[in-house]
Amino acid sequence: MVDPRTDSPDPLRRAQQLRAQSQALRKQVARAAEAVARVEQEIARVHWILAGQGGPLAEAAREHAEWAEAVAAEEWTEAERLRRAASD
Repeated sequence: MVDPRTDSPDPLRRAQQLRAQSQALRKQVARAAEAVARVEQEIARVHWILAGQGGPLAEAAREHAEWAEAVAAEEWTEAERLRRAASD
C-alpha cells in the first residue's frame, strides 16, 4: 500500500521512497521471523523435557523437538537474510 502523501511525481524520488519503504518492511518481517524463532526454540525446549520424561509419547516429543529446532534455525537464517537485504 502506497501512502499518497509520500507519492512524488519525480521518478527518482519515488524510487527512493519505495526503497525506503521496502527496507522498513524487511526489517519488520525480520523481527517477526526472530519472534517465530524464539517461540520455536521454546517449543523445542518443552518437547525435549517431555521426551526426557519417557513414556509412550517420548519418541513423538523428540521428533517435535527436532522439528521445532529446524524451524527455529530456518527462521534465524531468514531474519538474517532480510536484515542484510534491508541494509543494502
